[in-house]
Amino acid sequence: MRTSLANNRELKESKLRCLFCKADSSTSRSVEHIVPESLGNVEHVLPVGAVCDACNQYFARKVERQLLESPMFRLLRADMAVPNKRGRFPAWQPADGMERPNYRQMGRFLAKVGLEVLAFKTLSVQGWNDELVNLAALDELRRFARYNEGPDWPFTVRTLHAVNAIFEEGDQSFELLHEFDILFTRSSEAYLVISIFGVEFVINLGGRENDGFRRWLEENNWASPLYAPRAA
Repeated sequence: MRTSLANNRELKESKLRCLFCKADSSTSRSVEHIVPESLGNVEHVLPVGAVCDACNQYFARKVERQLLESPMFRLLRADMAVPNKRGRFPAWQPADGMERPNYRQMGRFLAKVGLEVLAFKTLSVQGWNDELVNLAALDELRRFARYNEGPDWPFTVRTLHAVNAIFEEGDQSFELLHEFDILFTRSSEAYLVISIFGVEFVINLGGRENDGFRRWLEENNWASPLYAPRAA
């Protein structure tokens, strides 16, 4: 999904609760970037109040910063010339290596993004906030993302395309920094599917197992849900 969010002002008028801590967020002031600005995201945002300021700041400091400062992400951002929100470009030297982010940290980031993508895709549905905040099936996911509770949350990783691959749409050519969607399987599971710099990450939003995604892959010739026809 690469569409931009509109009507933030209308959404702010209704009283919202935070997707993660469930507290009243009507006094919050910040929009929530689903993917950090430092990964090139300027348009995929949730309205003010969808995530309270306290949770917004927590994720920025305790989850996203560690990912962005990891050698692998610094290298990718440097290669793609992606600045942070202050306009500064990351530094990377060969001696820094290419170490991946901590597995648990990456899982928490994906859990956070997954819940926010669910919200993003339902913003036009009346009562979306109450529905997601009150949905008990998502409570484990929110606690893992926000409070670091429970065992690691597994996810799958594979490369879809080169980081600097050029795509064409009509008479335009472009590079893809990120894209995402939600895959709903026949067994009523919901998976976040996100590609960052050409690397696909998939996480089950309802539990710590990915057997349903593997079955979907087998039935769909191992295509990425981002590009495959949806007949799940």
